[in-house]
Amino acid sequence: MAQAENKSLLQYYEYIRSERRFSPDTLATYKNAIDVFIGWKFRNGDVDFSTVSHRDLQDFIIEEQRNRKRTTVHNHISALRSLFGFLFENKHLEANPSLELITPKLEKTLPKIFTLSQIKNLLSAPMVALNNSKISRQIALRDAMILELFYGAGLRISELRNIGIGDIDFDSCVLKVLGKRNKERICPFPMAAGNAIKQYLSTCATPLQKQLFEHNGKLLTVREIQYRLKFYLRVMGLPMDLSPHKIRHSYATHLLNAGADLRLLQELLGHSNLSTTQVYTHIDSSRMKSVHQSCHPRA
Repeated sequence: MAQAENKSLLQYYEYIRSERRFSPDTLATYKNAIDVFIGWKFRNGDVDFSTVSHRDLQDFIIEEQRNRKRTTVHNHISALRSLFGFLFENKHLEANPSLELITPKLEKTLPKIFTLSQIKNLLSAPMVALNNSKISRQIALRDAMILELFYGAGLRISELRNIGIGDIDFDSCVLKVLGKRNKERICPFPMAAGNAIKQYLSTCATPLQKQLFEHNGKLLTVREIQYRLKFYLRVMGLPMDLSPHKIRHSYATHLLNAGADLRLLQELLGHSNLSTTQVYTHIDSSRMKSVHQSCHPRA
């Protein structure tokens, strides 16, 4: 890669990291997309973004559509638009070749969720495993707290693992969360989650512990939390394709089905755009029929 292009790319990556505050996962996605394009366009030659035309980007997208999923293509287009927009605005390019790129439409799929019965079974799983001598009491208390917080506060996995003990207000039953792009929000949690936290802290916390999921100076990793969920899915005979984020989907859907306001749910989930929250507005057909019958003048 030519030195000038390397410098402009580094400036771009620093821009989306520090100013746009992209998450590490989004940064990795954008970097991968740009690497794929560079490999396609320049092969082993020097990289010169000034030689990239609108037609080049169209041809790249057409080829991508033959070999990749729509969501991947969509992400690659977003990354290239962001990159070339940055290069143009910062006068690295005389024109922006990514303008008017056609983005393939994404199929709208409803997120898979836990039923209320499955959630109840999942929340009881650590104690079931403890009673069957599969785990220790300390692990059972910690994992019960994890599951109660996932469902009780609707947290992302990264938000959950980074909770500080000082972020928890037991009197008001709320906790302070640092979400995507370092946006802080307040998340209420139910009494069951509060009791699970207190029970864990009273028996397992160390005097110098600052983070909720800290043990011997180390935080639980995302992979370890994912593994714990898979363990309890097996214990309870629940579908193995359910994930921590699907607990969050369940939290959102169950709140909406119980009558929660969409704008309030947007705040609870930490979504920047209401359109992101609207994916949860699917409701079961029985409730839909009930609402229609009670509200429609000719029902």
